[in-house]
Amino acid sequence: MRISNRASRVQASGIRRMFDLGARLKDPVDLSIGQPHFPVPDSVKEAAVRAIRDDRNRYTVTQGIPALNEAVLDGIERRTGVRPESSLVTAGVAGGLTLGFLALLDESDRALIPDPYFVCYRNLGALLGREPACYDTYPDFRITEERLEAGMREDVRLLLVNSPSNPTGRVLTVEELKICASFARRHDLVIVTDEIYDAFAYDGPVPSILSYYDQVLFLGGFGKTYGMPGWRLGYAAGPEDVIERMRALQQVSFVCAPAPLQHAALVALELDMKPYVDAYRQKRDRIFDGLKDVLDIVRPDGAFYLFPRAPGGLDSDTFVDRCVAKNLLVVPGVAFSHARTHFRVSFALEDAVLDQGTALLRKLAEDAASEAAEV
Repeated sequence: MRISNRASRVQASGIRRMFDLGARLKDPVDLSIGQPHFPVPDSVKEAAVRAIRDDRNRYTVTQGIPALNEAVLDGIERRTGVRPESSLVTAGVAGGLTLGFLALLDESDRALIPDPYFVCYRNLGALLGREPACYDTYPDFRITEERLEAGMREDVRLLLVNSPSNPTGRVLTVEELKICASFARRHDLVIVTDEIYDAFAYDGPVPSILSYYDQVLFLGGFGKTYGMPGWRLGYAAGPEDVIERMRALQQVSFVCAPAPLQHAALVALELDMKPYVDAYRQKRDRIFDGLKDVLDIVRPDGAFYLFPRAPGGLDSDTFVDRCVAKNLLVVPGVAFSHARTHFRVSFALEDAVLDQGTALLRKLAEDAASEAAEV
């Protein structure tokens, strides 16, 4: 069967490849997959079951149930001080990204995305017709005016920021966000901000570009915060004209987010997730302290990832192959970047697994450094 050129532009996810590999290996130490290790809280499970039993299983309105949209806007306003004009419940943040890119980019337009980036960003841009341009944030994963200008192209219409970041775990500072706002204003760009990990901040609150620029499409979700990535629930908020177009696009694509789960999300928003975040802060410290003397790592401020440089001058593919040979799964940096220098480690795991992974990574890093010293 003939495959479209559009579909051929999409690269298979390196993250999912490791997920598939993990299913085939016997008892791997899996530090590859980016999802919370804790279950959905019981009260939220019960709310979902109750909604199903109460026959809330039909389509909702395309934008999602009004009470959930109102709660989403309330939450954004509490956190940022800004209340977007409108919102839309989406099929995960990936659904919001897809609708947002379709609404904001023509075939001749590009997005400007960070490098390293989450895998969906590059693929969605390519799927719509133009490979995204990148602003390089290596080696410290910070945004500067010079880095943004170096990535800028004449056909860029959209700037994407992701904080806390997947894969680096960095939280953008107020200064960096103001640089982004000034840059977008100068070049007349829309900003799309992906803040799916906003609950996972370990060294202070997560500032948002929404506080410093008005042409912003804000994307967030429930999957990471409440341990429900498989429920595929996200949201988009922003100017009414953009959200209206995204609603129209959702009508002919996703139709609506899963109906009973929207009702459960209302219960989730009432929960205090601080104990979970505190536990993840301890996990961040546990694995970072265990590896910082053998790997070159920028300490993550949020999310649940480390993005170390491969040791001993190895490229990340070679180092990840060595990890797999020891039954250890991490993700090669090429899944997130044009560079093959780093790899991603998730610490969303039980402490015993983290300790196993840390010990294996230490040994592999020490061996690579010894080999490099002998050359």
